[in-house]
Amino acid sequence: MAMPLEVSDIDLQRTLFRFLTKSARKGELADANAALQRLPAAAGNVDLTTIADHMQTRLSAMYPDAPDLRGLLGGASADELLAIQTFDWVTVGVYAFGLPPTKTRSGSAESSAHRALKEWAAANGEALGAPADAVGVTERWFPSGDEADAVFIGESETLIVEVRPSGAEAHELRQGLFALVKLRAVRDAELSLDGQRADVRVTLVLEEEPDSAVRDLAAAIAVDLFIK
Repeated sequence: MAMPLEVSDIDLQRTLFRFLTKSARKGELADANAALQRLPAAAGNVDLTTIADHMQTRLSAMYPDAPDLRGLLGGASADELLAIQTFDWVTVGVYAFGLPPTKTRSGSAESSAHRALKEWAAANGEALGAPADAVGVTERWFPSGDEADAVFIGESETLIVEVRPSGAEAHELRQGLFALVKLRAVRDAELSLDGQRADVRVTLVLEEEPDSAVRDLAAAIAVDLFIK
């Protein structure tokens, strides 16, 4: 018998907070549909407005002078958007939501090259062999607390993607391969608990040819490599 996967309200808030604040920092208007895609699929048809309200309640209690992030989901004026885009969301995330500053998994700040490559991956599912019925999203949250660089979730297949831009060292490539092994297992468990069955594939996207040791490791643990 399938067991529904329960996701806590604070985890939903954290996921939405990350999406909205990253949109703000990049000067982009958020999209409610895109926000929903980043929330855990196991949560079902979540009420985005309620999650945003809870998030803002927490935010306002600790930072009463903070702008209203809900405006990024629609309805904010130009002045309100400017206030949102210039606010110190990193500090808020750390103390109000228990989130670390935006980091790559290696512990250093995310580079523009890494960000550009994961956004390319999410926008080029056809090249990566993603499910035809899936829409690519970046930074999809998983119940383990991990976020994948890009994910495509179709009705009968999931593709999870990690990226490593040009210049990544061998240990970073190995870490990316094993991160995908973990995410594949988590997605399998997520589907099983929700009573669903689907294939889960994982791909590491690179910008330069890796050495033979990395290729051998990828083959041994069933991770596909894609060289952009």
